[in-house]
Amino acid sequence: MSKDFELPKDFLLGSATAATQIEGGDIHNNWYHWSLAGKVGNGESSFTGADHYARYVADVKLLSKLNQECYRMSIEWSRIEPSEGEWSMEAVAHYRDEFRLLLEAGIKPLVTLHHFSCPEWFQKKGGWLGKDAVKEFLSFVEFSVKQFGDLVSEWCTINEPNVFANDSYVDGKYPPGSHGDIPAYLKVTRRLILSHLKSYKLIHKIRTESGFAGQTKVGFAHHLAVFAPLTSHPLARLGCFLSDFLFHEIQTKGFIEGKLSFPIGFGYPEGKGIFCDFIGINYYSRHLFKASYNPGNLFAVPMVDPNCPDSHKNDLGWEIYPEGLSIVCHRIWDQYKLPIYVTENGIPDEKDEKREQFIIDHLATICRLLDEGVSVERYYYWSFLDNLEWNDGYGPRFGLVEVDYSNMDRRVRKSALRYAEICKTKRVSLSL
Repeated sequence: MSKDFELPKDFLLGSATAATQIEGGDIHNNWYHWSLAGKVGNGESSFTGADHYARYVADVKLLSKLNQECYRMSIEWSRIEPSEGEWSMEAVAHYRDEFRLLLEAGIKPLVTLHHFSCPEWFQKKGGWLGKDAVKEFLSFVEFSVKQFGDLVSEWCTINEPNVFANDSYVDGKYPPGSHGDIPAYLKVTRRLILSHLKSYKLIHKIRTESGFAGQTKVGFAHHLAVFAPLTSHPLARLGCFLSDFLFHEIQTKGFIEGKLSFPIGFGYPEGKGIFCDFIGINYYSRHLFKASYNPGNLFAVPMVDPNCPDSHKNDLGWEIYPEGLSIVCHRIWDQYKLPIYVTENGIPDEKDEKREQFIIDHLATICRLLDEGVSVERYYYWSFLDNLEWNDGYGPRFGLVEVDYSNMDRRVRKSALRYAEICKTKRVSLSL
């Protein structure tokens, strides 16, 4: 978009984080133990985080200063249930105070219940492969919604189930670090779907019984990338199709429609229906698929466009491809006509040279989507703070706010100031 544009006044702009990535200080989650085993980049530890758990009061004030209207955050399961069946009312009080401060600042919280981490006791029982995994997660969901339901009306059950299952059981980046275990990937995907479907029903039931009928929104955050064959080679097209089906489509149909698709199952275990009040889309980049004769690669290997210049790549080498946001949003909207929240969209950019334009270009894409009748209602930039980027450690700098890890001081980046102005006015003037 080469001209100034304006977003609707009721369109909400904000940012997102996840507990394990920023809070610090927790020794009961599986990522802390994964860190102890030296599995995080540069030997770093989730125990560090960005010290948000101790600094949440100041951080909420900073969110307000940056004119954030909504904030997606997660609650740490291992803080709330550090041992199986043992509930920490101290952690409950902490999160209640954080929610209270957000609401007092006029910032609407969207709370994620599972964002890649779990208690170590859950991991030791097999994690999502454990026979009681769904039941144990639902127990946490029930407790949390009852404890926070008077303050939180919007819930994201599970973040990026496809990334979580793939990186935990196929690529080995996340605990338990399995490599190439496709049966585990499929089994865990099925259990994540069942957990979401049951959680959707449970959250609405609890909230209705508590007198909040009609005020509740429940969804999930789906990682959707643009997949396309690099060439017209039949294997490139086949591999792209298979990867898209296993990485995107079975989760889409499962989480939204309640449908189990082969090879994870058949039918509708919780009945036919729609199990989302909104669809969260996490969008970052595009992947092109090069033909491969190895069936273990599903006949194609994902790669960055070889013609993509460095100026169109982020610090991790991912292609910056704003038009892809339109593709993935249309994919969901054209099929389901459900409200869309862009629950994550961000760039690792340590020098803060590309972030401002990245945000503007993706907001311009949203503006076009709105003109086309696509109901995109929110945009959450990833991330509010620099954070632990899982297996990559603290190197990638996604934050609107820079964190000096030597003393945990915060420094608002120049791009954050521009974004704060956009949040306030809903206007983007390209003459600035």
